[in-house]
Amino acid sequence: MIVVVTLGSQPIQSFPTGIGSLADNGCTCHGGYSNSTQTSIHGMPVSFESNVSYNLTLSVEAETAPTADSAKGGFRFRVSDGAVDFHNLSRVQFLDEGWTHTEAGNQYRSWNLSWTAPSDNSTSVDFVLHANAVNGNGNSGGDMWNSIGYTLPGSQYDGSVVPLDVSEELDSRQYGILYGGLLALLVFLYFAIK
Repeated sequence: MIVVVTLGSQPIQSFPTGIGSLADNGCTCHGGYSNSTQTSIHGMPVSFESNVSYNLTLSVEAETAPTADSAKGGFRFRVSDGAVDFHNLSRVQFLDEGWTHTEAGNQYRSWNLSWTAPSDNSTSVDFVLHANAVNGNGNSGGDMWNSIGYTLPGSQYDGSVVPLDVSEELDSRQYGILYGGLLALLVFLYFAIK
């Protein structure tokens, strides 16, 4: 009976201190993917010039209202090339080949950075942002997330730009982690009850 209740319940713990590659396909530790949640990368140029820095803002907007003095949001951000320099390093961290919020950073719904383009402006660069608007109740219920992806061409890029498919589905590695965690929980419960 305990196992059935446990498997049927929502996860009760979010990741207020940030999340690594587990969130490469979305904020799966929180409530559902939501089209009403707006995830944006503001300041993107139409194309980039070699070694030029661009000021960007990552943001998430949603109807989800946080409680007073609680967490407001979080993100997972990956860029395929160039250099990323966040303006306030106490709010972000680099984890598993991408950027994410810290516990101090989850008090916000926007994060500012400078991105310096690579020296080769005949290439393109992929940007992927998964962002989560949270209500601050300490669990995943009521949290809403969405994703956005861009392929940004260099000014000398000679090819077609194919829109990124930013999927909210788990990949096989993430399913393995999920099922491994559930199996470990079942083993723990078995020995705890026995």
